[in-house]
Amino acid sequence: MNKKKWSVTMAVVLCSGGMFAFSGLLVPSLANSAVIAKYSTATPVSAKASPAGSAVPVLKVEAPVPVSTVNDDLLLKQMTEEQIQQIYDYMELPGDPNTSGREMTEAEINRRRVLEDQYVYDGVRPQKPLPLQAGQGEVYFDIKTNTYYQPERTWTDEELLQMIDWSYRLNLVASKRNITAPVVAVPEKFSKAEVQARAAESVRKLFDADISKLKTNVMLVEPGHGIPSFWSVHSEPYKSHTLLGQGQEYWQYSVQIDPDTGVVADTTAFNSVMKRTPIDTAAAAAMKKDDSWVKEATRIVKDKQGEKRKIVKAYLTGTEVNNKRGMVAVDVLLEDGSKYNAEFRYPGKQLRCLIYEPAGKAK
Repeated sequence: MNKKKWSVTMAVVLCSGGMFAFSGLLVPSLANSAVIAKYSTATPVSAKASPAGSAVPVLKVEAPVPVSTVNDDLLLKQMTEEQIQQIYDYMELPGDPNTSGREMTEAEINRRRVLEDQYVYDGVRPQKPLPLQAGQGEVYFDIKTNTYYQPERTWTDEELLQMIDWSYRLNLVASKRNITAPVVAVPEKFSKAEVQARAAESVRKLFDADISKLKTNVMLVEPGHGIPSFWSVHSEPYKSHTLLGQGQEYWQYSVQIDPDTGVVADTTAFNSVMKRTPIDTAAAAAMKKDDSWVKEATRIVKDKQGEKRKIVKAYLTGTEVNNKRGMVAVDVLLEDGSKYNAEFRYPGKQLRCLIYEPAGKAK
């Protein structure tokens, strides 16, 4: 299976250590939200932005809840056999696609984000599909050379919509063709509802937020490429592309749960606008004498996480790397050998993520 096929078929959301990484991006300059998650469920709701710098987001439900207009059957019915075959031909091309022309500006990327939400929720569509050969516009994809051609001038809304529309149709057709049963099926000891409930409780305890008021996707990630299986629960406001494109603040939450034990392994909060402040040499030296970070990590493990086992040791870790990231990480060791890792944003001490490693797995 070539790389393009694998990325479309798998489309796994990896949230290791609280970092959000998406695979299956098939169109250059387009962060595609139509990532295929065969085992996902979604409950769309909204969020109200919290005050800048606040550690606790302010959430509320908006009515009516928007409904996606991207219907698989409808999109397929609107496509001709020739158009579907063109996507099959694209999937057989070796290697990743090339690009020709200038990269999108930040302003164009933000316009594209807003338009993508309008495409999904408001039914906005391009007047014509993306051209797949030269001579029909400045923006097109040449299947023969596996190359996307982008304009040197400012993108029009029509061109952005054509690229958005092409990416959704591309992922849709590819998913219908390439979905196969996993080689090693992971038994589901917990239902999606149980997993989502555990994720919601973890987010509530650590961040005082309610993910039932957010669009939540639940997916059992199959093992592979050295990564063990885990439940992934990702929550964000609906129309988050619009919020991001408009520079508004919002929160996302990512939770990983062990599929065998049901234990929460990682709970992470991501803020769309909060900037990182690297820790310089002087601040790093002062931090070594400041036990407030360790005390805060211990407090969170005991008071928020509700840990009853005895804490035997807590200390700063990964300082060389984390100083550059503007993060402060604290390892909290328990009496049975289990470990928590609490990561905070510098300098405000806002909790970013809490990672748990049971005894035997903790390093």
